[in-house]
Amino acid sequence: MGISDLYMSIGLKRNISHFANMVKVAKSDGIITPRELELLKKIAKAYNINDKKFKNILKDPDKIPTLAYLENEERIERFYDLLKMVSIDHKPATKEVSVLRRIATGLAFPIHNVDKIVDTAIQIDIVNCDMKTFKKEILKANKF
Repeated sequence: MGISDLYMSIGLKRNISHFANMVKVAKSDGIITPRELELLKKIAKAYNINDKKFKNILKDPDKIPTLAYLENEERIERFYDLLKMVSIDHKPATKEVSVLRRIATGLAFPIHNVDKIVDTAIQIDIVNCDMKTFKKEILKANKF
């Protein structure tokens, strides 16, 4: 761990973790498509991830742990972004769904609801679904 990692804000750590999760999803089907790469570059820029960090995460996203979120709203927002990545060029493949389940667990969705949350999420037409509607559907799936 470098000295800069010691002083990294929790917000930046969460952004880097989320970006790594996006890369994991993009790579889960064995290839990062040009559209996925374009989205990853846009996210990296928004999160102030420099080129060196971008390339390192792209090479090995598993080195970056998934950070849990205390607030349900944040979990759902991050999950929404992940679904956008999955749906950028097709319906989710089996490997992508498996990665989504692992990440949903890492985001601290209740373990007993992860399957229901992921199954609900992949049934939503995410391309035409706004965040408010997505949150409502995921909150329904996440009832105890």
